[in-house]
Amino acid sequence: MNHYESFNDPFECWCNIVTGFPSKDEKSERLKKILNAWRFEDISDSDAFENYDLYVDSISSMEPDIPGLIDHARITCFSKRPDNLLMWSHYADGLRGFCLEFDPNLILVNNPNFAKIYEVEYEDQPAEIDTALIAVLMDQIDYNTCALESVSSDDEALCYESGLDKSLINSNEIYMKMLATKPLDWKYEEEIRIIYQSFCEKKSGQFLKYPPQAIKSVIFGEKMSEKQRDALKVLFELHPYPIAFKTAKREKGSFGVILDSGI
Repeated sequence: MNHYESFNDPFECWCNIVTGFPSKDEKSERLKKILNAWRFEDISDSDAFENYDLYVDSISSMEPDIPGLIDHARITCFSKRPDNLLMWSHYADGLRGFCLEFDPNLILVNNPNFAKIYEVEYEDQPAEIDTALIAVLMDQIDYNTCALESVSSDDEALCYESGLDKSLINSNEIYMKMLATKPLDWKYEEEIRIIYQSFCEKKSGQFLKYPPQAIKSVIFGEKMSEKQRDALKVLFELHPYPIAFKTAKREKGSFGVILDSGI
């Protein structure tokens, strides 16, 4: 798990950060998103308008330190496709290396760091990260969580559960946009990331422990030397769980990479 500065994309975790709450008189799209997160659908709602300034005063200290969150993130990267030619070329020495295939349902079992899997989004513009919107979502998560502890009816519980789910989904989407948005040029990678927040003040990488059964297969590039392949085969055969061996090969009559069972 690495700090973003160790990656090769100069725009890694590059985003536009917007801070401070907008005035209630703005009637802007940004204000609308904030009021929606506060569970007001209508930007002209009289209750929202009357209580907005008081609400903002109560939660303004909850605006997060986005550069700090980015700095403490630790990220590791995967591709969805084991037959991706450019990935084999750029990261596996032109079919001379090997690829590990992981089971996404097992790799984070019992992880102590609350790591999550995110699909990278590819965009033509950096994501906009609004700290005021995040503050509202954090407040709503706290509010609905506390309210669920003292509900008196099923209908009331459903209302708070709905509010909690919506706030969690929106908060997670912002986190993903902050740490897993890349320029369109990188779309060929079809990347998936595991991300968690580290407590380490240094920018050094960290190890992520995963259960041994999370490794599904080892895919050897067809141009790997026989000596290297045999050494790795012996090593992986000592693994406590069965691992399939595959070979990534150039497909005859095309520029594609195909996978064959065995080595």
